[in-house]
This record gives sequence, C-alpha cells and structure tokens, in this order.
Amino acid sequence: MPGRFDPERSGTLVGQVTWEGEFPRPPVFLHAVARSDGLGLTYITADNPNRPLIDLVTRSVGQAVVFLRGINPADARPWDHPPVQVEVGGGRIEILQGEYRGRCGFLRLGESFVARSIEPSLHILRGRGDAFFGLTLPDAGSTTTRVLRQTGRVELSSGTGLYWARADLFVSDHPYLTRTDPEGRFRIDGIPAGTHEVVLWHPGWEPLRHERDPDSTAITRMTYSPPLVRSLTIEIVPGGVTSQNFSLP
Repeated sequence: MPGRFDPERSGTLVGQVTWEGEFPRPPVFLHAVARSDGLGLTYITADNPNRPLIDLVTRSVGQAVVFLRGINPADARPWDHPPVQVEVGGGRIEILQGEYRGRCGFLRLGESFVARSIEPSLHILRGRGDAFFGLTLPDAGSTTTRVLRQTGRVELSSGTGLYWARADLFVSDHPYLTRTDPEGRFRIDGIPAGTHEVVLWHPGWEPLRHERDPDSTAITRMTYSPPLVRSLTIEIVPGGVTSQNFSLP
C-alpha cells in the first residue's frame, strides 16, 4: 500500500554534535586468551567499544546516533538504509551496513539481520533491551538470521566471554535515523513538514557492575552506565533546512 510521503512538503535537518567540558577517560579491559602453544594464558587488553569518539582539537563527536521520534510511518519517505550484518570475532561485535563498519546499525521493523562469526571459536550473540534472543555461531564463517518485530534499541553482547563487547541495533518503522560523521555533523533529508522530536543518543562507557565465574574468577558479564540521551522539538518547513546542534555530555 503506497504511503502519503510528499517530497514537496518535506524538509531537512542538519546539525553538529560537540563535547563540552573535560574529556572522558574510558577504561580498557584486560582479559586472558589461550596461548597458541597450549602452555597457559596470555593477557591482552581490549578497547572500550562505547568510548566517545572525540576530536581533541574541534571537540566534535563521531558515531553518535540522531533520530526522530513519533513519525507516522505512512508519512515517511521510503526506507533507504542498507541491509545489516553483525560480525563477531577478534574481541569485537561490529555492525556492517553498506560502507559503514561500526557499533550502531539501523534495521527496518519486521526485517532480518545476518549474524556471522569470523573466527574458529564458539560465539553466542545475545540481544537484550527491546528484543531478547541468543544466536549460536559455532565456527568461522557460520551465519544465522534474526527478524526483529518490535521498534526500539537492541543491545548486542557476547554470551561466550567477550564481556566488554557491545553493539546496538535501532529497529524503526521509519528511516529517519543517522550517525554523526568524524566532524560530528549529521543530516536527515525528506522529513515531513511539521513539529517533531529529535533525539541524540550515545552509549554509556563506564562499567557499573560485573559478574565473575565462581571457579575461574574471570569476568563473565558486565553492565555499562546508561546511555546519554538528549531530545528537543524542531520545526520542519517544506523545502527548508532546519539547523540544530547538540552538546555532550
């Protein structure tokens, strides 16, 4: 059934996200991996996947998520985000979407994403938040798919030891979601004219609590601090460009 989207009665939102105040110092994570010769363990560090990507000169924030809330899907432009693949391995969970590789992806309501392992180890990809699932990836190259049928944020984590690894899927019934570029800038086109709520979202990066295996004492699960969320109301006019900047934290 065709929608009611009218490009003549739509406008554009542009803006920039910058950081104010003291720069954060996100922790890294120490973990053990088996040595290739089978003689014990080697301890290595993993980067914090939720760390803010801040340019130290311009203070711009990259890979923050900006989206509109409350859009009627019947009034929206056609969905134009590429399919989503989630890649697990190398101590990371990453989203691949078109030319993008990073930690946040956008999935259309009722459509599926592909999960894939890139190493010869058992992985379990967990979904929590607005969906609840566990996807088993037994070996390198193994894949599975999952359809998501509820809008919202789905936090992806590991059920097999990568306690720090995270990524997020935003499931939406409209296409008005984007990420900031390395200069902190964003642009959303084809927004129906009218008053809308625009939301800025960035994951929390500080560890709040963790659980340990009672035998090995290794950390098995960890919870990060809540996301940073900013929202405000904007007015979109036909053929116009609305500018709205945000600052964090």
